[in-house]
Amino acid sequence: MNIESTIRSMSTEEKVGQMFMLAFAADQQDEARILMEEHLVGGAYIGDDNVPTAAAALALCNKLQSFAAETRLGIPLLLGADQEGTWSVMTAESAMGPGNMALGATGDPQCAYNMYRVIARETSAVGLNVVLGPAADCNSNPHNSIIGMRSFGEKPDQVARMTAAAARALQENGSVATLKHFPGHGDTVLDSHRGLPTVTRSRDELQAIDLRPFAAGIEAGAQIVMTSHIIFSAIDSERPATLSPVILGDLLRGELGFDGMIVSDSMNMGSMKRNYDPVDAAIQGFNAGVDLMMLAEEHYDHDAGRYLENQRALIRAIIRAVEEGVISAERVDDALRRVLRVKIEAGFSTAPRPETDIVGGPEHRAIELAAARRAVSVLKDRHALLPIDPAAPLTLINTTQRSAYDVLTETRGIGPNQATAAFDVFARVLSEKCDELTIITAEDFDSAAIPSAGTLIAVTENYTLPGLDFDMALQAGIVRALQEAAGDRLIVVALRDPYELADFPEIGTYVCSYSFRPCAAQAAAEALLGEIRAGGRSPVSVPGTDLKA
Repeated sequence: MNIESTIRSMSTEEKVGQMFMLAFAADQQDEARILMEEHLVGGAYIGDDNVPTAAAALALCNKLQSFAAETRLGIPLLLGADQEGTWSVMTAESAMGPGNMALGATGDPQCAYNMYRVIARETSAVGLNVVLGPAADCNSNPHNSIIGMRSFGEKPDQVARMTAAAARALQENGSVATLKHFPGHGDTVLDSHRGLPTVTRSRDELQAIDLRPFAAGIEAGAQIVMTSHIIFSAIDSERPATLSPVILGDLLRGELGFDGMIVSDSMNMGSMKRNYDPVDAAIQGFNAGVDLMMLAEEHYDHDAGRYLENQRALIRAIIRAVEEGVISAERVDDALRRVLRVKIEAGFSTAPRPETDIVGGPEHRAIELAAARRAVSVLKDRHALLPIDPAAPLTLINTTQRSAYDVLTETRGIGPNQATAAFDVFARVLSEKCDELTIITAEDFDSAAIPSAGTLIAVTENYTLPGLDFDMALQAGIVRALQEAAGDRLIVVALRDPYELADFPEIGTYVCSYSFRPCAAQAAAEALLGEIRAGGRSPVSVPGTDLKA
């Protein structure tokens, strides 16, 4: 395909359609077909509800590309997914690894490369040609509710090295990398799925902290950068990055020299929909420099009955804006040029892909488990409780109520989508190897009946959920009760980030996996038993404690 001749042959309707990346529920494939036929829509956001398994992913991607093949120009679709370790697709089967914070804990960019090579191979094998990752955000705010374990850590140099390695791995192994969330989502408290955050860092702080991983990822060859719906008051005090020509033009295009494609974060997130009219936001975004507008249907704001009507109305409104000169023809052609260049240079195709058994295969499982094992850290062991004796009496306490896990599979495709709780994997591994293991659930926990002898192991968890919260209300209370009653007999195993240490700094033994993934839960159990060396180092600091990155 010749880009310039293709652009000259296209109608305004076709050009605008290529500038949208839509999403749809698992049972709405006909709506996707209609939008592609009517408007030559350029791409689709694919979530776990669309593709819970590799077979489902392959069938869907082949079907969507067949829709594209039947259009006048037959331009292949960009099919993107949040396969970033913590968030995932094909969750029941894929080897997505322990997530970025765990990879950061290994301190080894080669480990990040190996894991993202697996991600690239598995996603591209089923037709998902763009990974919406890695997150290049430095998680410098311990109260960040949406990035957390999605980040490689807080230190800009380390995050930059890991981001570059991940981007290279994706680009060199059949996928396209997406750096997000520009210019950085790491210093926020408010989840942008719910509202519009503001970051008040100075210009120099942004340069020294947040921008460094993006610069490294761009240098490593990442072809796409995703915007953030965040106001950075030191750069543009009025507009979020997605709508800011200063941030996308002067900063990203100008200072960082990025010449690839800019994709918006989902315009259906609360930060956008609760503050801007959808048409006005889309116009501002395109004029600011967005090349591909993503409209992922969020779990908390999806009206299936109005889906097709809403998407048609928005696309038609943008077509009118172009015809009326509100968005210039030059801006449209520039955006389209970048979208088509990504598709051509990456070799996107509408041809059906063959069946594959690569997803979750033994080699990939070995790589993700190796990464998880290298990440596990013993952050405290003042009373020399490690390794535990599998022949001795042990009591394992789940500090999470069973009902709290329900939300994990209710996120409409974005988020962890993990049907099996991390605790359950951890408990299974210990049960197989320990002779006298008693398990106490959060529902049955009684502070007056804590065993008076033997080692106690309390498991804490957290999950990075978009627009929702994982209920951790009981966790700290149970840990404190155990600490008070058992003291130096207590081990806390964190199948999560270590920020909770601020809530109970007196804990004597604390093991952290930096992840809730099954591979991380297995690795944590092996570390407790002394089967592996827990050599990871925390990539984040915890204020109020002596834990420093």
